[in-house]
Amino acid sequence: MAVQTNTTVKNTKQTSSNLWNIIFAVFAVLGSVCWGLQLTQGLQVTNLGVNTMWGLYIVGFMIFTGVAAGSLLFAAVPYLFKFIEFKPYTRIASYLGAVSSIVAASLFIIVDIGNPERAWLFITSGNLTSPMFWDFLMLASYMVLSIIFTRQLILVHEGKKDEASVKPVAVISFIAGILVTVTSFVFCFQIARPLWNTPVQPLSFLIAALVAALSVQMILATLLKRSGYIQMPVKLLGKMGKVAAVLLCIELIVVVGEVFIGLYPGGGEEYAAFHWLVFGEGALGFWVELVALIAAIVLLSKPGTSGKAGSIVAGAVLALVAIYLIKSNLLQAQLFNPLITYAGPPVYGGTTGPYVPSLIEIGLSLGIVALGALLLNLGLSKLNLGVNARK
Repeated sequence: MAVQTNTTVKNTKQTSSNLWNIIFAVFAVLGSVCWGLQLTQGLQVTNLGVNTMWGLYIVGFMIFTGVAAGSLLFAAVPYLFKFIEFKPYTRIASYLGAVSSIVAASLFIIVDIGNPERAWLFITSGNLTSPMFWDFLMLASYMVLSIIFTRQLILVHEGKKDEASVKPVAVISFIAGILVTVTSFVFCFQIARPLWNTPVQPLSFLIAALVAALSVQMILATLLKRSGYIQMPVKLLGKMGKVAAVLLCIELIVVVGEVFIGLYPGGGEEYAAFHWLVFGEGALGFWVELVALIAAIVLLSKPGTSGKAGSIVAGAVLALVAIYLIKSNLLQAQLFNPLITYAGPPVYGGTTGPYVPSLIEIGLSLGIVALGALLLNLGLSKLNLGVNARK
């Protein structure tokens, strides 16, 4: 009877996995078609331009870099601090950082630069003083660290190594995760962009990384539980949700503080940018951002009890929406309100913005996310998940 039950569970997991693989593969193919159109017709098929040189692709890069960094932190913390109840789920986190997140983040950069051959310039013509090159090194280190970490965790789970052997890798991974702040340097080192050139940006990027990683982990854990891979208690999801809620509160304070400081003088370059964001063409995105932030905080801060996972997942989804809008609105408010315009006839002026991604951008972005999800789903069987995850 027990054998029959195990076989049934195994078949259920396999059927669910195959269905998700088909869905992800379809979207990945759709993304490939969109990329083909972009390569053959140029970036003119996107809504990127003089005003918005950075858009959906760069925001996707920031979010998935954050997920990779946050996943490393999530995997390292149980082995460095007293959070042993999360140890059975660290393999999922480290693998998520190793494959899905890094692949997605790298592809978002490649599609953003237009010609994929230019990606080689990071290797052949890297500038050690460039924050973009630091980002490249960080992504590469995340990939290597995550693969090593995942392998070590699998060996520990199989009893081939003791937990003490994981700690050195966990320490390095924890430090590497904190260094996701390097991504913020691409923006806050630009002195001609006052909205970006602030010391609060590294903190904001670190918080966004942690929230994004926790949100993805909560959604993924819920899906894996329903598919029969793991049995994470709702209580643990609730703990993760509360941590995310606290981080979102800090992010909310940062957002409101920046807006208040920018609007208070009543004039100047920062005032114009924040006025555009809060009361002008970018107002819709800003107020949706605030609503998403507050709603996510409320849903994630609720006690995690049996049967209440739905509100936690809803909060996680809203948290991801809020993080996306925070980064997107930050880009737009500054790009549509530059300090220096081009010489000659005015390029800027009148009603500009907000930036809305084209269907090609949306399709290509969905394809990248789907490819990362496909790689994650294909690798789940190698992580030895199942009833042992309860230990």
